[in-house]
Amino acid sequence: MFIIGVPKELKNNETRISLIPEDVLKLTKENIKVFVQSEAGIKASYMDADYLNAGAIICNSIEEIYDKANFIIKVKEPQNLEYKLINSKHTIFTFFHFASDRVLLNKMIYDKVTCYAYETIEIFEDNHSYYPILSAMSKIAGEKSMLDAIKLLSNYDIIDYDSRILILGVGNAGIAAMNIALECNFTNICLLDKNYDKLINLKNNNKLLKIYNMTNDNLNNLVKESKVIIGSIYNNGKEAAKLITNEMLNNMKPGAIIMDIAIDQGGITDKSKPMSVDNPIINYNGIKISCVPNIPSCMPEQASQLLSNSIIKYVLAICNNNIDDYPELGAGKGLNTYNGYCYI
Repeated sequence: MFIIGVPKELKNNETRISLIPEDVLKLTKENIKVFVQSEAGIKASYMDADYLNAGAIICNSIEEIYDKANFIIKVKEPQNLEYKLINSKHTIFTFFHFASDRVLLNKMIYDKVTCYAYETIEIFEDNHSYYPILSAMSKIAGEKSMLDAIKLLSNYDIIDYDSRILILGVGNAGIAAMNIALECNFTNICLLDKNYDKLINLKNNNKLLKIYNMTNDNLNNLVKESKVIIGSIYNNGKEAAKLITNEMLNNMKPGAIIMDIAIDQGGITDKSKPMSVDNPIINYNGIKISCVPNIPSCMPEQASQLLSNSIIKYVLAICNNNIDDYPELGAGKGLNTYNGYCYI
């Protein structure tokens, strides 16, 4: 029998909670026991009383959560302080991003932990695929990254709306960033992606957009002259390709801005490394590279609601042993590790 635990997130500047009270109620109504750490939802405006009213049991410490529960529902990957609390009895459902954290992956394999990763749950439908959990967070990340880039531009001088905006990857994050740029009346928006049919469809909807297939020549030329680059490339479960090399960075003009949304997967530049909301920028030869791993935490209430709403059906399926109804939870898909085996 699964007993659910919702710990308070330990990652720096993480403000979200994985399950909101309305979705906890769906679990307790099915007689599934849910433990929530005290004040785990306070930064997202959810009080302990809200969880008590939903039928949850409040625990005072993270140690108690991991001791009482065998199904841990989180937002971000376990932090170092949690490693000693995790063992083979646990199933963990969260954003793991194992591709950029081999130490964490090895720990989960060694301890025979069952790990389901939000970011690798992929659904194939009508000849295309989408990520039902990742997409909601990606939209927030794309919008916020473009807004932050515009704010950085305004720190220099009067904004030139003819400045080149380059969006690398037109998934949910890239499209969200593109829409913000269009709404702000930027006129030189360039899209670069390996799926050229998708680019054509986007251009058909807005003739102002400039589209380019993903080639080395296109990448080099566009990066060199861009004022803002939104790095939103995502490869399912894999480390992000270092598309922007040191040589390319050296050819960019001072004052350029790179918003590296792919930092959770290792980042797209040779200089990228995880930073924080409080200290987001890497300065390199006058170029600003923003590398914030958990951008949606800047909007904790909205992001928590979207995340919880997108995972609750999977939480119920796992608790009720109905995972066969959701092939996207299978080994090598949502299921990343089990009983000492790795499927990614």
